Amino acid sequence: MKKYCNKFTLVEILAVVALIGILTAIGFGAYTYAMNSAKESSTKALIKRLEAALENHRTKYGYYPASKGDYQAIKVAYNEKKYKVPNPDDPANPKEIELGYVITFDDTKPSTVEATKQVGDQMKDFWRVIEAESLMKSVRDEQLQDGWGGTIYYKYPGTINKTGFDLVSAGADGKFGNDTVIDRSKPAPERTGYYPSATATEKDCDDITNF
Repeated sequence: MKKYCNKFTLVEILAVVALIGILTAIGFGAYTYAMNSAKESSTKALIKRLEAALENHRTKYGYYPASKGDYQAIKVAYNEKKYKVPNPDDPANPKEIELGYVITFDDTKPSTVEATKQVGDQMKDFWRVIEAESLMKSVRDEQLQDGWGGTIYYKYPGTINKTGFDLVSAGADGKFGNDTVIDRSKPAPERTGYYPSATATEKDCDDITNF
């Protein structure tokens, strides 16, 4: 009796391999898109929370934090210095409170900020509005970063928001604005040709900003 063996032909094997490759490419593309969308959403949410905290700071204290003229990285770190507050139970011995996490917008190292009650109150207000636990997930190497691991920059007065502040993330491509016209003598993202105006069409980039 003859025995028959079912064998795939070379054409069939190649067809299966090709199909697997197509499905893998589609799946990887969908995964990449989903991941990028999630990072974009988290960065937009972070910038919105920063806006709210900065506006609250101006409303309560009368000013926005300065940035020394140029765009600056936003820095966050723990500060162990202590300041004194009245002690109702023992007026002769004021309480000492550790400053805790400090956020700066002017290139100052947070750990070097002097501990005062005013700074302590400002930080408490800021963390209350911005949701400190959520923000700390975006801090790496003492810098506030976007969903792609890029630096989020702050400037007051802003280049676009001249009476307010600018917040800028370079987005997925890691490049600020339209990267065809660049003056590299200036610190990113403040370079000629990046943000000619606040309109999305002229911005022509994937940057995430508050303007």
